[in-house]
Amino acid sequence: MCGISGFWGARDRGLLEAMTESLHHRGPDDVGYHESESASLGFRRLSIIDLEHGNQPMSMDAERLHLVYNGEVYNFRELRAELESAGHSFGTTCDAEVVLHAFAQWGVECFRRFNGMWACALLDRRDGDARLVLARDHFGIKPLFYARHRGRVLFGSEIKALLQDTTFPRRVDEQQMYEYLRYGLFDHNDATFFDGVRQVPAAAYAVVDARGIAETKYWTPALSEDGDPSPAAFRAVFERAVQRRLVADVPVGICLSGGLDSSSICTIMAQQLRDHVRDTESLGDRLKTFSAFFPGDPIDESAYVKTVLDKTGADSSVVEPTDQDFIRELEAWVWHMEEPMVSSAPFAMWMVMRLARRQVKVTLDGQAGDELLAGYDHYPYVYLRQLLRERRYAEFAREAWQSRDVVGPLVRRRLRDRRRRVQTASLLRGDFIRAHRPPQDDRVADDLKQRLLQDFMTYSLPPLLRYEDRASMAHSLEARLPFLDQELVEHILRLPARAIIHHGWSRAVLRQALHGVLPRKVERRRKKIGFTTPEFRWYRRQRAVLQSLMRSPSFTRRPYWKGAAVAEAFRRACAGEMEESMFFWRAVNAEVWLRVFIDGATRALDAASFEGGFVRRGDAAVAGTVTGGDALLAGARLNWGRHLFLEARGALWARIPMRSKVLVPGDDIAAAIITGLEQLARDGITVEDRDLLVVSEKSLAISQGRSVPVADMHPSRLARVLSRLVTRSGTGVGLGHPSTMQLAIDEAGAPRILLATAASAVTRPFGLRGVFYRVARNGVNAIDGPSSLNLPPYDTWATKAPLDSAGAALRIARRVAEHTGRHVGVAIIDANDMAAEVLAATDGVSVTDVLAVVADNPLGQSDEQTPFGLVRRVAPAAVPVLAGAVR
Repeated sequence: MCGISGFWGARDRGLLEAMTESLHHRGPDDVGYHESESASLGFRRLSIIDLEHGNQPMSMDAERLHLVYNGEVYNFRELRAELESAGHSFGTTCDAEVVLHAFAQWGVECFRRFNGMWACALLDRRDGDARLVLARDHFGIKPLFYARHRGRVLFGSEIKALLQDTTFPRRVDEQQMYEYLRYGLFDHNDATFFDGVRQVPAAAYAVVDARGIAETKYWTPALSEDGDPSPAAFRAVFERAVQRRLVADVPVGICLSGGLDSSSICTIMAQQLRDHVRDTESLGDRLKTFSAFFPGDPIDESAYVKTVLDKTGADSSVVEPTDQDFIRELEAWVWHMEEPMVSSAPFAMWMVMRLARRQVKVTLDGQAGDELLAGYDHYPYVYLRQLLRERRYAEFAREAWQSRDVVGPLVRRRLRDRRRRVQTASLLRGDFIRAHRPPQDDRVADDLKQRLLQDFMTYSLPPLLRYEDRASMAHSLEARLPFLDQELVEHILRLPARAIIHHGWSRAVLRQALHGVLPRKVERRRKKIGFTTPEFRWYRRQRAVLQSLMRSPSFTRRPYWKGAAVAEAFRRACAGEMEESMFFWRAVNAEVWLRVFIDGATRALDAASFEGGFVRRGDAAVAGTVTGGDALLAGARLNWGRHLFLEARGALWARIPMRSKVLVPGDDIAAAIITGLEQLARDGITVEDRDLLVVSEKSLAISQGRSVPVADMHPSRLARVLSRLVTRSGTGVGLGHPSTMQLAIDEAGAPRILLATAASAVTRPFGLRGVFYRVARNGVNAIDGPSSLNLPPYDTWATKAPLDSAGAALRIARRVAEHTGRHVGVAIIDANDMAAEVLAATDGVSVTDVLAVVADNPLGQSDEQTPFGLVRRVAPAAVPVLAGAVR
């Protein structure tokens, strides 16, 4: 597996080296170049076969034919024998040399003979006139992009290689962006999100010469139902597909999700290792597996993985991705993926590939099994509609009954979400919608095999192949896909539909073929999960970070969406009031992609890319347009994932957290705030007239002695009973702890708390929220319980609402004015990652403005130790800050 790059056109050594070096991660083992007046080729090698030889570019025919090649052709031995019989001789044992000689022998007709995953560039000057041939495997497993620019045709394994030409214009393909944001389509055609950049289509080659560029398809899939549906025939082909992918002179392992596809590959690999079949030397003495676990989450597949390990005796390595990892590495991940993605699900693959690279250089994976053998939940529904269309009513009744546990939840989920559906069009700007045409989406809903082929070639598999390639190659790891063996795919394309779905079981022929080989728990499992993440549960946990992004100036000024509406809809989705739509992820992904590739014209990652660097990029784009903005950015010590700048209510705001010592009862809170302002001044930020100070109500309550150790409290029986009725959130316990419920009873009285409980119970079925606190009043909503999110000792304390918040705000404002000579507003706020409330504010402070600027909880709620913040209005919102922004 390697990286290839180059261009058709005049020599430019600096450009060639920059393009090739940008692919270093794809091939850290070697580098090579070929230059001529007609074209230049660059190569980065990841050595897999014949480690001592096989360096590229490779040449033959008196230096008139040159090759750079990425991938593996698994039938290279058979092709080599055929070529040797035709008079060819070889100096290496690698497949790259076979590819070169195959082209020399058969020309472009060689491509259809290859069984593998590959992309190549051949510079052919044998007939006098030079031509550059760019070609790609049957299914588009390996990427290859090209673009015309200033008399050149640039090409590369990744788009970032083309972007090394600093004169290449970085523009968004607006139609691609529209189809992605509104319809969730991507990787469904040969265009990219970069205007002017195309990919060589799967099963095609492009010839570049003095006349221009011409693309030609060399293979087209054909459906039939005349194939052998027997499990024995399938198993024989499947075993050959797995064995072909074991050839390597480096260690080989498998990414094991616990799903049917990867488990099938794993069990066959283990069996072949026990039987000492050819090429299993690459597996070592014991098969190595690599998995992602999510302890306690509904998507955790550890139980299935463990049954496979018990069956095979394989070794296991596990990574446990978290939502913090996801945010931390979001920029680096987006950089390597190069274009927006379906969801955060592929992040699990990213983490597993990194884990695997520590022990092996090649992995096998189960990608494409779902698209070939109907692994997703909607395929039984398509098959049922097909049976109805064909009037096969008896079969329909049987399949409907036997697949009810799969189809039923799908239908119920769609009906449920219909009531809370996010209307994507209402969140997009009208002029953006009007400027673009709807996509052509020809997916059928009542023909199983036709739908599978459509998803295989167009709608489902292509993006998965992109994720697989980029995630593995980002970590210098080769990923091989047995289900995309040419012989196996063509065998499946000829199967009758009943071999794919039968008696309510999808992937029926696979289950039957591996009966007794697969653990029964895996063979009989119904629910598809795979390498994914908790997705919206992660978004909900990181809602403050994502709200910060959605309310940042660069997001709100994009020409695609209505920023404030998106942020509000996301808040409602997190609160359970709207559908958990993937549109929110698409907007987030697009924003980070725009910051990295378009706004910043990034050519390489830096250390910040692995530490939430997208936040800094967004703030930096704004800081340079605001008077004093650079000084604010340099001096502010922001909390994790929060932006300095936020756009709200027709203004641009800067929010600077202020650090404090851990407060204790009796502390002078005004003095603590002044100390924080003095530190800001040392950091280059001085308080100004009309600035706003926001103060955490909890810090005020603690200073007033309103916080009590839980161990010193003695909750009543009523408090214990009522606390059990409270639903705890992920951000704290609220009144879900007996001690906090006792504080509520103490503050409001038992009768009012009982009345509030009854009112809440009656109104909850109607979707009304917050009724309990509106009835209870008396500051009950500001009561905080013990939480691991709090700094010691307050992780074991309960805190009541502060006393006289209005008077406290006024006293703080006066003390600050006396010390600094500046007149500031003060607001006492109760904020967390879900919501905020203003308990009190000094005259002239807009409560609405305060709620807007703390919507992403910039003070944090964990161990940040920033109970105060300085807020400054710095510029009107109409000022454009980014190319392509709404003006």
